[in-house]
This record gives sequence, structure tokens and C-alpha cells, in this order.
Amino acid sequence: MSGAIARFPEAVFLRRPDDTGYGFFYHGEEDFRAAGESFTRPILRSFDGDPVPGQPEPADHLKTAIATFLGQAFDKAVPGEVGAEGISRAAAACVRDVFSGPVPRVVVVERKDGRLNVRPGIEFMRHPGHPLAVVVDADAHGGEALFFNSVEDFRTAGESPPSSRCWLPQIVYRLYRQTPSVMVGRPVVNQGTGTHSVMFRAMNFGLNAPLEERTPA
Repeated sequence: MSGAIARFPEAVFLRRPDDTGYGFFYHGEEDFRAAGESFTRPILRSFDGDPVPGQPEPADHLKTAIATFLGQAFDKAVPGEVGAEGISRAAAACVRDVFSGPVPRVVVVERKDGRLNVRPGIEFMRHPGHPLAVVVDADAHGGEALFFNSVEDFRTAGESPPSSRCWLPQIVYRLYRQTPSVMVGRPVVNQGTGTHSVMFRAMNFGLNAPLEERTPA
């Protein structure tokens, strides 16, 4: 589909107030469903059998589990062994809980006043010509992300010295004059030579969004 609504979200972004977070990508409706169910199934299974007096309803318990897990992601308190892949499963469960039918192709999960806010990521469908998000694609469904509110914000990051937490925007800025709104990069090591490189992909969500390399000086 080329519109803003689809049968599954191509991207779900968890965005913190400091413009860090995660970008998650699902490769089809079945992949999205499986990711969500891998989080919800063990929780709902605990309610099998006769109801226990005083226990919450399964749906309410699931909402609490999703909010708690994603809250840890917002607080940067998720155990390292869980990783981006584990968070992506909770994000899928969250989106499936909020949207019972068709879903936006891009979804943003934010936290406001201590509560999760799940909304369509319309801004990522507009493609202003520079990245609004740069994601390090470390796991099967995505990885850590940095977000930019303007071309000036992206330029500032791109021209700054790289660090262990911020190195991909500098590479994207150096290589590309124009990009879609989401750029994904993954470190690659040549096992034969030991040399390091970065593999890129751009996400345009079915819309016209040129990816243009910079002309060498």
C-alpha cells in the first residue's frame, strides 16, 4: 500500500524526550503478528484455567505488562540481555493492542505525563530531504535510534565528532546530500580482511523520496 494505513506497521519508533530511542521494523503482517504474540502469549497463558478472585482481567494485565516493559525502555533500564529485539516484541504488542484493525504504516510511541502515547508517525511520511531518524540496525527487528527535529539538528550531529553512542549520523551526513526520512545502518566486518564498513538502507514507505550521494569534492 502507498497510503498511510496498512495491515502492519513498517516502522515503530520509541522516542524519548532527549531524541534518543529505538526504531523497529517488521517485514510483513505475519512477522508483525508473531513479534507481538511472542510477548503477549506467555502473559495470557498465565490466565489459563479457572479465574482467580481478585485477579485483574487478562486484557488489563497485558496493558500493564506492556506499559511496564516499555516504561523501562524509556528509562533506559531494560536489561542488556533483552536488547532491542526484546523491546521490539513489546512494541509490536503495544501497537496491536491500540489498533485493532488497519494500522498506520509508521507508528510513534512516546511518553507524556507518565503515560504511553501511541500515534501515527505522519512526519516520517513527508520526507523533508534529510533524516528524521537514524537507526543502528543491530537486531532482527531494528535497534537504537537518534531523532532530529530539523535539518539544522541533523547537520549539527553530522558535523560533530563521532562517539561510541553517536557515529552513524556523521557517516550519513558525509555520504548523502539528500535522503528519505529514515536511514538505517549496520556495522559490517569482513571476516577475511578484518576491515570495517557500514551497510545502509533507506526507508521511504512506498513514497517518492530520493537518496542522492554527495558529489566528491
